Amino acid sequence: MAVQLAPFPDAEKVAMAILGSLATVVTATKDPILPPVIRVNRVGGADDLITDYPRIEVAVYGGTRPQAWTLAGQCRQAMLASRRSTWVVDGQNVLVDTADTVSAAVQVPYENPDIRRVVAIYELSYRRPRSV
Repeated sequence: MAVQLAPFPDAEKVAMAILGSLATVVTATKDPILPPVIRVNRVGGADDLITDYPRIEVAVYGGTRPQAWTLAGQCRQAMLASRRSTWVVDGQNVLVDTADTVSAAVQVPYENPDIRRVVAIYELSYRRPRSV
């Protein structure tokens, strides 16, 4: 009899839970963007069958440089402070074990010169729910 493993929690939804109090958080942007907006996307990572190590790109869109950089700093603090904290995602408690900065925030050009985009990458770790 094969053991069926429960799926890992959705990394983007975990990040949305962590960052949701800071601004509108999405996984895709629409035109026009009305800042402030935070976009999260899983951009890689690995697992060891027990723990998932997703890498999450956090892109912040601000109407001004100060707004974008301030929000990016708040996102960094929220992501790093999520260590050893529990978040409800899809009705399940997700305990974030670790949170680290993989690539610190950098400003990335955006097609609309009136909007500033600042991007960083973080790595979280959390375990899968018990197998079914």
